[in-house]
Amino acid sequence: MSHTQLIKEMLDILDLSITFSENCLTKEKYKGQICHIYHGSLTYTAQECIHCNHKIASDIVRWGTTTVRLLMNDVSEYRTYLELKKQRFKCKACQRTFVADTSVAKKHCFISEKVRWSVVTRLKRNTSMTEIAAQKNLSVSSVYRIMKRFYRPLNPFRTTLPKVLCFDEFKSVRGVSGAMSFIMMDGKTHRLLDIVENRQLPFLERYFCHFPRETREAVEWIVIDMYAPYVSLVKKMFPNAQLIIDRFHIVQHISRTFRNHRIKETKHLLKSKEQKLYQLGKQLKRYWKLLQKDESKLDYTRHLWRSGFKTHLTETEIVDRLLKGCPALRTGYQLYQDFLYAVRKRDHASFEELLTNNDVLPDGYRTTLRTFQKFLPQIKNALKQRYSNGPLECLNNHIKVLKRNAYGFRSFYNFKLRIMIRHGSALLLN
Repeated sequence: MSHTQLIKEMLDILDLSITFSENCLTKEKYKGQICHIYHGSLTYTAQECIHCNHKIASDIVRWGTTTVRLLMNDVSEYRTYLELKKQRFKCKACQRTFVADTSVAKKHCFISEKVRWSVVTRLKRNTSMTEIAAQKNLSVSSVYRIMKRFYRPLNPFRTTLPKVLCFDEFKSVRGVSGAMSFIMMDGKTHRLLDIVENRQLPFLERYFCHFPRETREAVEWIVIDMYAPYVSLVKKMFPNAQLIIDRFHIVQHISRTFRNHRIKETKHLLKSKEQKLYQLGKQLKRYWKLLQKDESKLDYTRHLWRSGFKTHLTETEIVDRLLKGCPALRTGYQLYQDFLYAVRKRDHASFEELLTNNDVLPDGYRTTLRTFQKFLPQIKNALKQRYSNGPLECLNNHIKVLKRNAYGFRSFYNFKLRIMIRHGSALLLN
């Protein structure tokens, strides 16, 4: 294998017009770092003038050379450059000059195409732009330019809306008005559809007005949380769609209510001067996770040493002792577990029956029951249908990880584009 072929294989160069001599590799200190510099030549016979399109080869003559230094992918952990001596040509017809072209890098660009495509690949991972720039020996601005050069968000208005939509929001960038951005997903395929800068009702109404009315009328189900403006939005913009309250948010709502009740009782016990009540408060504070846990998942077989009780107990025995010592918490705990059971079994009749609970409960439970009563038709749909915002909540978690790894974003467009790239919803340009 010749030197030229060997080096082309190493640098992944396909241009047949580039040649290398025997001693073409040097090590030099460049930009404060020891680098590999490969010296090559680019020459061929020009058949046409790029300025006037003159095609008589004899009128296009060689006119010296010009040297450029192109950034390549690292070789053996060394920053690597290709110092290419390009042939210059002069057209006798128009008296203008031009330089030989190569597929290694675009014209007037000193970053090779292989490096740019390597950046494109890394943009699909949960890696910060700064880390990508450091890995490929580029500036952060160059990474952003490459991202915008190769990717563009898909235009949602050119596609039809799916029959099932999932709506949610997340905290995007500081400059967004209203603090939260709107995100939309296909409820069946779990494909990210679009991200809208603002989740406020007037903004979303203007956004969905861009979709044809027949497209919006084809939507059958929309999964939301208990954010009231979404209800108004669906009634106005999606006349044939039925609402589903996400089951996760139903459970989260009653869980937070019971948590607040438990914290209130714990604080009250910890302020007691009676040693027995104070000790119970410490036990409630230590084993609070068992009270929040679904009782069907409590371990009732393994007896482990519990230092808070100075004896061996199972998880179910711990819960029984805590509730026996704090009767004020037992009613709320039972209501909480009954709601979990109704949601888990998809029993909408039991769920509706729980809303008529007449037991003496703190005000927080009454507020929660009134909220459930307000959204009862949508909750019934949630217990009957299989659709949920689970995949969308998972996506939101990935977005938080991406944002944390990047130490935040300033531009909403850059943040949106990066999310679209990461989750396969951006258009890859050539």
